[in-house]
Amino acid sequence: MNGNILGEEKITTLFLKYTIPAVSGMLFLGLNTIVDGFFVGIYIGVDALASVNIAMPFLSLLIALGVVIGIGTQSLVGKYLGANNIKAANDTFITALSLITGSSVLLAASALCFTKEMAGLLGANEHLLPMVTMYIYYTSWFLPFFAIMFVLDYVLKIMGNPFYSMMILVVAVIGHMLLNYLLIVQLGWGIEGSAFAIGISYTIAFILSLLPFLMGKTSLKLFQGSFKKPLAHQILYTGSSEGVAEIGTGVTTFLFNITLMRYVGEVGVAAFTAIGYLSFIGNNILIGLSDGVGAIISYNYGSGKMERVKEALKLACGSAVVIGIGLFAVISLYAQEIIQVFIESGNERVIAFAVYGAHLYALAFLVNGFNIIASGYFTAICRPQSSVLIALSKGIVWIGVGVLVLPQFFGIKGIWLTVPAAEVLTLFLSLVLLYRHFRPKLGS
Repeated sequence: MNGNILGEEKITTLFLKYTIPAVSGMLFLGLNTIVDGFFVGIYIGVDALASVNIAMPFLSLLIALGVVIGIGTQSLVGKYLGANNIKAANDTFITALSLITGSSVLLAASALCFTKEMAGLLGANEHLLPMVTMYIYYTSWFLPFFAIMFVLDYVLKIMGNPFYSMMILVVAVIGHMLLNYLLIVQLGWGIEGSAFAIGISYTIAFILSLLPFLMGKTSLKLFQGSFKKPLAHQILYTGSSEGVAEIGTGVTTFLFNITLMRYVGEVGVAAFTAIGYLSFIGNNILIGLSDGVGAIISYNYGSGKMERVKEALKLACGSAVVIGIGLFAVISLYAQEIIQVFIESGNERVIAFAVYGAHLYALAFLVNGFNIIASGYFTAICRPQSSVLIALSKGIVWIGVGVLVLPQFFGIKGIWLTVPAAEVLTLFLSLVLLYRHFRPKLGS
C-alpha cells in the first residue's frame, strides 16, 4: 500500500500520478461507448441506436449503484487508511462487496423477469419495443460482474494502483471492440451482439480487477473483515451524491427522450443518442479528474493535512476549466465529423439535427467541470450533503424545470439549452458551498 506516498509525496507529482491514469481510464470507458455507438449506428441502424439510448437509464441505475458504493467505499477507506485504521478499512471493503453483490443480483433478476414492462416504462414505442427489450434482457445477465468491477476499481485506486486500474479499462475497451466486430459485423447478431459484447468485455474487466485480491497482493483482503451494518449506512450515505449524479444522467436521458419523441419523433432520439456519446466522453474525462484527485484528498483529509487538500483542490479546479474549454472548442469545430461516426450516410436530417444540438449542448462544458470537482471534493471528505445538493441541482431539478419550460419559449433550441442552463445555475451553488466550507479556515 502506497499510503505514505499519498500523505508525503509532492502534491503536483501525486496529482499527475493519480489523475492521468484516472482520466485515461475514464477516456477509454468513453471510447468504449463510442465503439458501441459506431457498430450499432453503422452496422445495425438508426432504430437500434435509438433503442440503445432508450435502454440507457436502466444501465445508468446499475452504474449508479456501482458508483454510490464505489465512491463511498473509496472515501471511507481513504480516510481510515490515512488514520492508519486497517481493520476499519477492511470491514468497509467487505461491507461494500456484500452491498454491491446483493443489489446488482436483485436488479438483474428484476430486469430478467419484467423486461418488456421495463422497456415500455423507459419510453419505447411499439416500433422500438422489441429491440429495447432484447438489449435489456441480454445485458441483464452480466450486471453483477459489471457492478462489482466498479467497486473493485475504486478500491484499487485508493490502495495506490491507479495504473493497473486504468489498464483494466483499456483491456475492456479492446475486448469490446473485437467482440463488437465479431458478433455484429461478422456473425450478424444485431442488437443482441451489442449486448453480449459489452457484457463479456466487462466480465473480463471484473476478473482482472479481482486478481490482485485473489493473489494476496493488496493491503485489503477478501477474506478478512466482516459486514457491518453501520458501515453499510456510511458507505451509502457518503456515496449518495455520486449516485444521484448517475441517476441524474438516467433522468436526463429519459426526459430528453420523452420530450424529443413529442417534438420531433425517432429522429430526435437518434440525434440525442449521438450527442449523448459526445457528452459521455467529455463528462468521463472530468469525472476521471475528480476520481483521481479524490484519492489524494480523502487520504490527506483523514491525516489532517489540510494545506495538501487545498493544493490538490486548486489543481483540480484549474485543470477542469482548461479541459472544459478544450472540449467546447473540439465539439464546436468538429461536431459534424464526430456525429457522422455514429450515424450512417443517408440520414442527413438526423446528422444535421444532431450537429445543431451539439453546438448548443457543448456550452455546458465551459462550467460543468467545476461542478463535478466541487461535488467530488465534498464526497472525498465524507460530507455528502453538499455533494447531493450539487448533484440534484445539475442533474434533476434544473433539468426537469428546463425541459418543461425552455421548449415553450425557444422550441427545439430550448431542449438543447437545458443542460447548459442547469450547469450555469449549479455553478453558483457550488461556489457558495465551497466558500462556506473554507470560510472558517481563512483566518487560520
